[in-house]
Amino acid sequence: MLITGGAGFIGVAAAEAFIQDGWRVKILDNLSRKGTDLNLRYLLSQYPERIEFVHADICTDRDALSRAVASSRAVLHLAGQVAVTNSIANPREDFEINAFGTLNVLEAVRGAGHRPMVIYSSTNKVYGGLHDVPVDEGDTAYAFRDLRYGVPE
Repeated sequence: MLITGGAGFIGVAAAEAFIQDGWRVKILDNLSRKGTDLNLRYLLSQYPERIEFVHADICTDRDALSRAVASSRAVLHLAGQVAVTNSIANPREDFEINAFGTLNVLEAVRGAGHRPMVIYSSTNKVYGGLHDVPVDEGDTAYAFRDLRYGVPE
């Protein structure tokens, strides 16, 4: 399992879950977020035989990304610029990291030859503030009710 952004908050939890399920985990991260170096150090200390680290950036290190993908059965893509304040202050950089970075991951998967599975995760921030939108919990899924148009079927 390759986890892009694997030294981030969600990446660490995902890495541990996959390791506990028997996977070997490769983390590709540029360590640009504060604390990611500590997260990585924790993972390497807890699972030295199950973790491999690739210090690379999904935007600029396409060769390293392609090599990491080529040796992986699956890719959990978590790398990205996640701070809403940064996206407002520098929307171009936010777009380049999140859109072009994701495109680079998908191109590396396409070029891998063996078609590794891609799992993508995003943030609730893409939906904006949902403070006034009720959420219904169903048997198999959650549904957002838009009070202007009624409850979705």
